[in-house]
Amino acid sequence: MQHEIDWTPERVRRFWDYMGGTPGFEDLYFAKRSGPALVKYVASKIRIGTAVDMGCGRGDLLQLLLDRGYDAYGADQSQASVDAVNARFEVNPRFHGAVVGGAALHDAIADTVFMLEVVEHMDDAALTEALGDARRVLKTGGHLVLTTPNDEDLQAAKRMCPECGAVFHQMQHVRSWTAESLSQFLATLGFKRRSAKATVLSSHSGLMGIAHKLRYTGRKCPNLVYIGVKS
Repeated sequence: MQHEIDWTPERVRRFWDYMGGTPGFEDLYFAKRSGPALVKYVASKIRIGTAVDMGCGRGDLLQLLLDRGYDAYGADQSQASVDAVNARFEVNPRFHGAVVGGAALHDAIADTVFMLEVVEHMDDAALTEALGDARRVLKTGGHLVLTTPNDEDLQAAKRMCPECGAVFHQMQHVRSWTAESLSQFLATLGFKRRSAKATVLSSHSGLMGIAHKLRYTGRKCPNLVYIGVKS
């Protein structure tokens, strides 16, 4: 009998332990596909400085930040992902470690907190807690950078497990955001919108990148990027 899966914390951890630790899923990670374009976009608008990647996954964004000379911390709910990230960057002097959960990070350590493709995965309680941690670890005047699918049709990406009948989003998304709904929600948590824009963050450069962006001419842009200031 079909039923919607209840994404308990244990099921979420189990899902992402599998995704993060299984070869072959690397290209599904947003930071792997679109991280270079995002970092370029963000750096054109703000000074990144010392960064925290909350929801760091395999560490692809951390790699980009470290390669560009930024000091960086990581946090993730998956112990397997955190262990892999710490092993990956342990010899880099600009890497200050990854921890399980944002609550383990110290106060006011970051100029910028990144949360890439995270806010669509969380229920109300988890989302409020994570964003509270993001605000706490930011210095006054620091920036929060969020990405999420733009106005996603959740139903279109749902699948059914033939073993148990559970219906679930194939990437564990539980909510959809627009620029306005995300900005309004974050304002209630103490962030002032600097920009919130639907855009195309291409994984390609040059002519291929231009061609990729042209595919969305007259269509809904796939990526939503929010930059807010801790007020």
